[in-house]
Amino acid sequence: MVPNYPLNMSDPTTADEQWVRLCDDFVNLEAQCALLCELLTCVSRRDLPLDSAGKHGIDLYSNQLREQLIAFKQKLYEARPGEAERTG
Repeated sequence: MVPNYPLNMSDPTTADEQWVRLCDDFVNLEAQCALLCELLTCVSRRDLPLDSAGKHGIDLYSNQLREQLIAFKQKLYEARPGEAERTG
């Protein structure tokens, strides 16, 4: 899942907790990507063509993952040491 809380690496009292949350978010996102890969593998091995509803579902899921990856990448950049000084 995409982090839905403010990431404030300049706050030393919560940096460890924020790092754990970020790691948990990565694990969840990685699991969703693995699920999509497994789904696409199964679809590619089918003898029957995928119907329009199935194609639409895969498109929605992959677009959601893409948006989550972009947001997660931004959170990682924000968490980089010294990034707060450069951007703020």
